[in-house]
Order: sequence, then structure tokens, then C-alpha cells
Amino acid sequence: MPGLPAKRNVLLVDWRNKLTAGLVNLAVWMAGYFPLNAWQSRSEHYFHIPLTPLDALPLIPWTILVYSSSVFNNALGLFLMPDRRAAWRYLGALLCSYMINFLVFFLLPTTNISLRGEAADALPEMSGIWRSLFELTHNADGPYNCLPSLHITNCVVVALAHWRSPWRYWMLGWGVLIAISTLTTKQHFFYDIPSGIAVAVCGTLIARWIWGAPLDPRPGKGSDQSPAVG
Repeated sequence: MPGLPAKRNVLLVDWRNKLTAGLVNLAVWMAGYFPLNAWQSRSEHYFHIPLTPLDALPLIPWTILVYSSSVFNNALGLFLMPDRRAAWRYLGALLCSYMINFLVFFLLPTTNISLRGEAADALPEMSGIWRSLFELTHNADGPYNCLPSLHITNCVVVALAHWRSPWRYWMLGWGVLIAISTLTTKQHFFYDIPSGIAVAVCGTLIARWIWGAPLDPRPGKGSDQSPAVG
């Protein structure tokens, strides 16, 4: 209608702030995860995660694509935030969750060497693309830092951040698929999943206590509970 302002693509709203928040997220993740992974590789004692029937799920090679999509889930969760205020609060929830993850990785070393062996034994029988993706994953990420699953932590933080947005069911469904893929790629044990969920919930609650939820209405906005845009 004439006179109404043009509606902007939410992905482009405050994109510089979102990109900056994403780079901070990446830097903190890399600075915490990989040194701890290398440190665990030198450990002589690991906490052994109890097995469940779900840990016997078969290896399904193509699900490595779903597993690898976690990075896009995280990035899209950020860029679908309605404005820079929401984006930085989203980052706060991620960073609070990461700090809990890193503390557990340090205090409770775990390994998935046994699962990694199952996947490695199946590599010669995989088609080229799946074998390449598994080899890339195995080379980049040592078989440590299993519990709690950082993949699950990321997905749950995204789902919680978007719980009041139009994308909540998409993010929740995507997170469920990634959770299943952690088992069918033999990257995680079952208990890594609920522990990752618990970390995400705790990190999100801490961040909301400090800064507020990403999609909280602005002060003085009244009873309208829709997200603030722009």
C-alpha cells in the first residue's frame, strides 16, 4: 500500500552486527574447543560414558551431511534475529553455554575412540563423497570432548532463542535431526545428547538473567509480545 515503509529481509537487518557477533562466536568456540581437544588427547584417564540401546544404532553414512549442518543452523539462527539487540543477546546465550561446555570438557575428559573406530572400519565401503566427509570430520575434530555434545548445545540454544519466532518449529525439527545424526555418524554417545540439552538450557537461563531473552519486547512496548524488528 502507498505510504507504508518497505519491509526489509530480516537476514539483512543489522547484518554487520550479526556478522560481528558470528565472528566472535566462531573465535570463542575455536579458542576453547580445539585446545581442550588437544589437551584431552594427552590424558591417560577418561570418564567412560554408559552405553544405552540407542548407541547400537547403525552407522548411516549420508547423515554426516545432517551432522555437518550444525554450523549453518547456528549461523542462520543468528541472522534470523530481528535486530542487533537480539543478535547480541543470542550470542550471550551461546557464550554462556560454551563456558559450561568447556568447563565440563576440562573437568570430565571423555572420548569416543570406540565409536570412531566403528566409523573408520566402514570407510572403505563408503562412496567417495561420504568417505571424504567422514575423513574431513575425523581429521579436523579429535575423538574427545564427547560429553556434553557441543552440536546439541548449539542446536538447543538456537531453538530456545527462536521459541517465540515464526521459525521455532523449523529450528526445533532441524535440531532433532542433528541429534539423531550424532548417533548415526558415531560421533557421540546417547548421554552426550541430554547433557548437551542441559548445558544449553542453563546457559540460556544465565544469559537471560544477565541480558534478557533475544526476542523479549522492548521496555515500554506494552502488552504486544511480538519480536521487536529494526
